[in-house]
Parts: sequence; structure tokens; C-alpha cells
Amino acid sequence: MSKSMKILEVIKSLVAAYVFTGIALAALAFAIYEWNLNETVVNIVIMVIYVIASFIGGFITGKRVKERKFFWGLLLGGLYILIIYGVSIIMSASLDMISTAGIAACLLCLGGGMLGGMVS
Repeated sequence: MSKSMKILEVIKSLVAAYVFTGIALAALAFAIYEWNLNETVVNIVIMVIYVIASFIGGFITGKRVKERKFFWGLLLGGLYILIIYGVSIIMSASLDMISTAGIAACLLCLGGGMLGGMVS
């Protein structure tokens, strides 16, 4: 498989990860509306959604690429969190993500994508 085909597979897997993220965040919004969840719980659930989404994307990428799966999963996890940070910076015009929680989210998404690639 050529490198351009592998990158195309990463992009397709990234779309799948964001579809999962959208559905999961919509379910979280409904849960917040129904049960008035506190901010700490919401932040933890958002982090879990990010990790699961990057794992799913890494898994799909690993299944499709079939070589150096950990690398392609790691790449997917990095792209996933970079896009989230990019959109956050555009929407809020600030760099609030550079914090302990932001760094933890970055590392967890990288790890989730890499683990997904490895187990695929």
C-alpha cells in the first residue's frame, strides 16, 4: 500500500472517530440536560470520549493499513487532538488548552490511537 493510500485511510478513520465523538457528545449533552451533571463529571466523560474515539480511529486505521499499526494509530491520535485544539482555538481565540488537563488529553489521545492500532 502506498503512503498516499495510508494517509487516505487515516483520514477515513479520523472521520469515523469524529462521527463517534459527535454522537457521544450529543448523548452527553442530553445527560447534562436530564440529570444536571456537575462540571467535574462532564470533564471526565469528555476525556473518556476523546480517548475512546482515538482508540476507535487507531483500530480502524490499523485494520486497513496492516503495517506499522502503532505508528499510524499514533498519527491518528495526534491528528485527532490537534484538530480538536485547532477548532477550540478558533472558537475561543485563546490558548486555554495549554494546561495540565490539555497535556493529559493530548497524551491520552496519542496513547489511545496507538493502542487501537496495536490491538487491531
